[in-house]
Amino acid sequence: MKVLLVCAAGMSTSLLTNAMMKSAQPGDAVEAFPISELLSEIDRFDVVLLGPQIKFKLKDVEDIAKPKGIPVAVIDMRVYGMMNGPAAMEQARSLLP
Repeated sequence: MKVLLVCAAGMSTSLLTNAMMKSAQPGDAVEAFPISELLSEIDRFDVVLLGPQIKFKLKDVEDIAKPKGIPVAVIDMRVYGMMNGPAAMEQARSLLP
């Protein structure tokens, strides 16, 4: 599973990326990018998770991702704030069929 984490600048989400990879399975990948790079990066991923600070962009991201069959969700604020990698990885997995 390839997870795209999106936030305002890509900085804070990179910390969550490292935490998520600690509970990743072989073949999993997690990368973080700012929202400004979404269009150029999205096609490489299976799931998109948004940082809670840009949850207001959810509809815009869904409009891009849904036609591609890529599920999108906002990371729970508590999970994000605590940098709970296992919980974020579980959320990403739950979005896949």
